[in-house]
Amino acid sequence: MKVCVLGLGNMGLPVAVNLARAGHDVTAASTRAVPAAEEAGVRVFLDADAALADREVVFCLLPDLPYLEPMLPTIVAGGVRDLIVMSTVSPTRVRELAGRLAGRVAVMDACMSGGVAKASDGTMSIMCGADPATFERLRPLLATIGGTVELMGGVGAGAVAKACNQMVVAGTLVALAEATLVAKENGLDARRVLEVLGSGLAASELLDQKADKLADEDFSPSGPAKFLVKDLTFATDSAGGRELPSLAVSLELFRGLTDAGLGDLDNTVVLEYLRRIS
Repeated sequence: MKVCVLGLGNMGLPVAVNLARAGHDVTAASTRAVPAAEEAGVRVFLDADAALADREVVFCLLPDLPYLEPMLPTIVAGGVRDLIVMSTVSPTRVRELAGRLAGRVAVMDACMSGGVAKASDGTMSIMCGADPATFERLRPLLATIGGTVELMGGVGAGAVAKACNQMVVAGTLVALAEATLVAKENGLDARRVLEVLGSGLAASELLDQKADKLADEDFSPSGPAKFLVKDLTFATDSAGGRELPSLAVSLELFRGLTDAGLGDLDNTVVLEYLRRIS
């Protein structure tokens, strides 16, 4: 299949590579050369219009929908059949996009979870919003990059499911950061504490992936903290005015650390921010 991937960041790169390794004809639009993509057989273009030429399916892995807007005329004019939005986006805005493109390009929100590790090995969880026919047509393609591919409902449903996911991720990150601080302040080896937590009821995929970063306070980015501000804002919008205390606290913390200049660091930097404000 002729596929274009828009964005070769932490998640876009492994998606493009896995699609190419599965035998698809893959182009990608990037702001820079990406040797790892090219070595896997992905043709990388600095010009998005060139990357979009003669494509059947487009995967959007840009940070948010406004980044996609300038490319929509080329997508429509080029005869793209399906647009798969994998970024964490507003449910309302992706529904509006699908309405604008109706009858020309089918839109699916296929929000992903699992981080770089699961994106790299092709085992991400992918939460989809689309009509059933579109989902069934695209399911085999998504199965090459995800281990769990589920239709959650119509367009926008995948984005709502991802908002729920990010609520849990943010709340768990805060709890893990707080636990790490308490362990260190009491003279315990934080790495050993986190290992023990990972063997009990507190175990989680997030703990497995973030334990070393928390223990070493290595905040080199894999998932920039500032993106959680956007994600949690979408979650707040989806809550429809309901008071959700944990969500509100998480949003306040990640907004605060971003305002403090820590937003480009890994989301585990919430540990450092908690230390500062306490």
